[in-house]
Amino acid sequence: MTFPATLDIPPYVMEIARTLEAAGHEAWCVGGAVRDTLLGVPNTDYDVATSATPEQVKGLFRKTIAVGERFGTVGVYIRRRTYEVTTFRRDVQTDGRHAVVEYGASLDEDLARRDFTINAIAYHPLRHEWRDPFHGAGDLEGRRIRAVGSPAERFREDYLRILRGLRFAARFDFAIEPDTWVAMQA
Repeated sequence: MTFPATLDIPPYVMEIARTLEAAGHEAWCVGGAVRDTLLGVPNTDYDVATSATPEQVKGLFRKTIAVGERFGTVGVYIRRRTYEVTTFRRDVQTDGRHAVVEYGASLDEDLARRDFTINAIAYHPLRHEWRDPFHGAGDLEGRRIRAVGSPAERFREDYLRILRGLRFAARFDFAIEPDTWVAMQA
């Protein structure tokens, strides 16, 4: 799959990205909205990953909502809509469902902690730059669900990822990559 030169990002998401970047922080669109846009599936749920800490995010925007602040996520409320802005992070420990996170990670480290390659694609809305370190675009094109890194490790970090993988396979009519399937069954 070849990435398009640009994505049509909603104006308020662009406003969030411009504000973060003007303050010296990175801002990337990530997750399901990027995946769905590449698949041609309508969506409105854009998430922004940033190098800014939750405190810095709260200081930059007039109205914020504590969505999952201990996990690095702050809701930025703009024009009657909340957009999730999450600090780049890495997992320090997990109980199989909830992680203790550490900030200060890079975008690539943040993408490495995601569940599936199709959800580990990032788009910089201002520079029109793509980041796909785990070849999620190839998996979108090949219509397959594949865990980022070690499937067994991804599922030990969060057991809910198994159900998410099954849901994505059913929703998009994708096959589950063999190593990922074996780890799901285990």
